[in-house]
Amino acid sequence: MKLFEPLKIGDIELKNRVIMSPMITNLASPEGYPTEEHIAYFVRRSSAGLLITEYTYINNSDSRGSPNQLGLYDDTLIPKFARLTEAVHNFGSKIFVQLVHVGRKTKRSLIWGNEPIAPSNIPLIEPVKEMTEDDITRVIEDFVKAAKRAEMSGFDGIELHGAHGYLIAQFLSPATNKRKDKYSDGVKFLEEILNEVRREVSIPVGLRISSTEFDSDGLTPELVGKIVSRVKNKLDYVHLSAGRDGPLGGSSSFYYKKLSYLEEAKVVRGFVNDLPLMLAGSITTSEEAQEALNVVDAVVLGRQLLADPDWVEKVENNRPIRYCIRCNQSCRLLSTREVRCDVNPELGWEILPLQRGEGEVKVIGGGLAGLEAARILAIRGFQVELYERGDKLGGELNEYRDPFKRAEFLRILDYYEKELKGIGVKIRLQSTAKGLDMTPKESQPKFVEYKGLRILIDSNLYAYQDYIFEWIKYNEIYVTSNVFKGLDRNRSYFLMEKYKEIGVRFENPGKVDVILRDIRKDQPSIGKAIAKGYWTGRSFKGFY
Repeated sequence: MKLFEPLKIGDIELKNRVIMSPMITNLASPEGYPTEEHIAYFVRRSSAGLLITEYTYINNSDSRGSPNQLGLYDDTLIPKFARLTEAVHNFGSKIFVQLVHVGRKTKRSLIWGNEPIAPSNIPLIEPVKEMTEDDITRVIEDFVKAAKRAEMSGFDGIELHGAHGYLIAQFLSPATNKRKDKYSDGVKFLEEILNEVRREVSIPVGLRISSTEFDSDGLTPELVGKIVSRVKNKLDYVHLSAGRDGPLGGSSSFYYKKLSYLEEAKVVRGFVNDLPLMLAGSITTSEEAQEALNVVDAVVLGRQLLADPDWVEKVENNRPIRYCIRCNQSCRLLSTREVRCDVNPELGWEILPLQRGEGEVKVIGGGLAGLEAARILAIRGFQVELYERGDKLGGELNEYRDPFKRAEFLRILDYYEKELKGIGVKIRLQSTAKGLDMTPKESQPKFVEYKGLRILIDSNLYAYQDYIFEWIKYNEIYVTSNVFKGLDRNRSYFLMEKYKEIGVRFENPGKVDVILRDIRKDQPSIGKAIAKGYWTGRSFKGFY
């Protein structure tokens, strides 16, 4: 399988062609160095041939974009970063650092009270200052200094973040670069960074760039191909993602196609045949990875490695995989939270040891909480029986009416059924017992059938979002903006588009027959159910 073939990037060799995507975690310290939790997070995923850190800011004046972001802005940070690279190297993987200046994609409170800078005076979050040539020179020097620190820290390579609407992308994209000087050609800014960085470091240097910004005025696959072809002699690889600032981007929800940006990659490949090309974008299965490898040289897994850090070994050994369901929930709350995953409650807590146990346990309830509790108890060493009074496992998963959600989310159930069988959990359907009760104390509303009615939904409950796909077949359905409250921007955008396609209306309906009004800040979810099972299972000490 090509996936497990080695790959050369510059003068280093990767053990396989699986790349861990750079992803914001907020696991770093407020000062910008990797914490023990952060190191454990990377080590846990070191079966990938290459790990790329989250975007790492280059100065402590105006380059930071999130609260607990990695930063390589001072020499005093080098020993802490060296601890990270040493840990990853001990497991036979390579690790690159991704360097970034966020440009306009920040706010004063994140950049020590300073004013955000950008190629042009086009605000995004807060007012911005158009960069002078002195600003440009300073930023290039900051990239160089950070690159030198990266090499001193033991990183195997450097990735310049030129995607997702950050500063390099702001120069490259016609939509955000309206300058009248020589830097109106944004490639000149990139070239100057590359020239200066290559002069000072000996490790490989690559570029992440959006293959599309979903905007005819911005970056397109053809334009990206031309940009890359101009700088390819200064690069060791190119890493393709997607998006700029809007709801459309690299981390698409389950409403968007899989292998999300393969067609765009084919266009860029036509311009670049002599550089390793990496591709990110909703790759979750080995079949998708193999299909992508017909076009590119390596596949970049992001949320999938959050969901299952053992993906590489499981593919290699044909073991059940806990797939990312592309829900864009817990992994997207990064303005105020550390990274989490609805289907993998271990994420962010990798540093905690799992205590061995012994004895017999009866787990009551075959929903997600019970399934996860049974799994973790069996892994700890308990002999587990799982009791479900119904005739099938899955609980509320079986109630979904949204066809897009069902296609992704029911893979969780398939995973648990295979995994529990493999680790020896005994399943007792249509049975009851006394034991560790994992039945839900709160649940989403049950489906009610309506026909021939005008229905207004003013609620953000997940169940109602689902039921709309069924109700619209026999009723007039109207929704308010509250239906999308609390959803990730990408998921909200595409759900709205799907509703429009099936005839859901967004105007004031006037008189209606049914009003469903229930807006909650907190509601039952897949993530909460699985987390409950995980923490109950790992802390369990008694006998049932």
